[in-house]
Amino acid sequence: MRRWLSDAADALERHQEELNALNVFPVADADTGTNLAITVRAGAQAGEMVNTTLVGELFEICGRHCLEEAKGNSGTLFAVILSGFADPLREESRLTAFGLARALEHARTRVSGALHDPVEGTILSFIDDITQAAGAWEDAEDSNKNLCTMLEHLVGVGNKSVRRTNAQLEILRDTGWVDAGALGMLIIFDVLAHTVRGEDYPGGEARPYAELLTPQDAEPQRAKERSAASSAAGSSEADDDGVEFMCSIDLDALSAAQVRHELSEIGDSVIMSAVSQNEGEKIRWKVHVHVREAAEAMAVLSPHGKPLGITTEPLTAEDK
Repeated sequence: MRRWLSDAADALERHQEELNALNVFPVADADTGTNLAITVRAGAQAGEMVNTTLVGELFEICGRHCLEEAKGNSGTLFAVILSGFADPLREESRLTAFGLARALEHARTRVSGALHDPVEGTILSFIDDITQAAGAWEDAEDSNKNLCTMLEHLVGVGNKSVRRTNAQLEILRDTGWVDAGALGMLIIFDVLAHTVRGEDYPGGEARPYAELLTPQDAEPQRAKERSAASSAAGSSEADDDGVEFMCSIDLDALSAAQVRHELSEIGDSVIMSAVSQNEGEKIRWKVHVHVREAAEAMAVLSPHGKPLGITTEPLTAEDK
C-alpha cells in the first residue's frame, strides 16, 4: 500500500499536464492534475514515515496528512476517499477483495457527506460506480489472485464510468472530453491494480483510456469555449477575482453544520470533511470553498474558531 501511493503520485506527476488541460469543472483553472499529484504525494510521504503493519492505520495516518495538505477539489476528495478506507481495514494486515469492497463503501459515504452539492459526472460518480461493482466480491474467496481479478474488473468499470462523464456533465457534452478528476482517479486505481499484481504501471498512454488523456478535438478555441461555459456555471466562478479558499479549523458538530450552510450561501464547491476522529467536543475539519474574496470565507469561519493553514488560489488559470 505504501508502494501504491508512491507509484500513484509518480503516475499523476507524469500525466498532470494532460489532466490540467482537461480541467473544466467545477472551474477551468487548469490544476486538477497538479492538485491530485501534490495531494497523493503528501500521502505517500506520510506512509514512508509510518511504522505499522495494519492497513487501516496506514490509511488513517496518510489520509489525515492528505487532508491537511490537500489541494483543490480533486485533491480534497482523494484525501476524503483515502481517509474513508481506514475504518473498515483498521485491524487488517493486508488488503483483500472483501476489505476493499467495504473500504470503498465507507469512502463513498464519506465523500457524499463531505460534498454540499454532489454533481454527476465527477469523482463522485466514479466512486459510486466502482463501489457498486466491488459489492459483487464481498462473498468471494480471500486470496491475492481474487483481489487482482477484482481490481482488474474495477479498472474496466472505472474506464466506462469516466467515459460517461462526457454525457453526464453539461459542459462536457458533445465535446469528446471527460472529467479530469474522474480520469485522475482511474489512474490512481489502475496503479493500485498494477501494484497488487507486482507490475509497474506502464503509463496512461499504454492503457485502454489513452485517448481520453489527449482527445482529438483538444483545440485551443474549444478549450476557451468550455472555460467560458465553466465560469458561467456558478456565481462565484463567474468573477475574475474569485478564489479557491482552503483551511483547517476545529469545530463542534453544531458549528460545523452552521459553517457548511453559511459557506454554501456565499460560495460554491463546498467540501467539509473531518480530519481527526472524535477525540473531544471539537474535531478538526478541512474546509474547501470557492468565493469571490477570501474575506467572505473568513467572516463565516472566524466566529467559530481560528482557521489554520489557510491557502487561496485564483479561479482562473491565467492568474496562476
